[in-house]
Amino acid sequence: MEASPNLAEKSIRKLYTLAMSSLITDYFQQDSKTLGKLLAKFKQLQQWNSWLKECLEQDSLLPQHCFIVSLAGTSLIVLADNPHWVTRFRFHIPALLSRLRNYSDFAMVQSICCKVQPNYEPVSPFKARGPQKKLSEENAALLRETANKITDETLRLALEKIIKHS
Repeated sequence: MEASPNLAEKSIRKLYTLAMSSLITDYFQQDSKTLGKLLAKFKQLQQWNSWLKECLEQDSLLPQHCFIVSLAGTSLIVLADNPHWVTRFRFHIPALLSRLRNYSDFAMVQSICCKVQPNYEPVSPFKARGPQKKLSEENAALLRETANKITDETLRLALEKIIKHS
């Protein structure tokens, strides 16, 4: 029977993970301006969304479906999974504005715009039709008989075309 890792081993693994995470973060911040900016923006969004979660503590489901994506001037942009959550979120906007203004990043926020997150599903390629079924001899005879009795030339030609393709 294999022994489970003891507390010291768990602590060493945790310290190692934290050290590696710190090294990677430092690398991205120093050696790559673009990745450093991206990482900084990601951390900022994480912080903003944790504040949003704190401010929405009375409705525990909303933070699971709504998240901040941007601050555009004095408007905070929030995306939601579907229209249901957008509607539910909009009821909280007045109280949320006053709570969020307590954080320095949101002191100038005048409005919150909540939108439905676009669904980016790949467009399926054109699917060719499967093999077409043949018209039975009996049905072809009925269509031929009907076509012979029709006086409307356009309709008669259409029926004859169907009969030819069967």
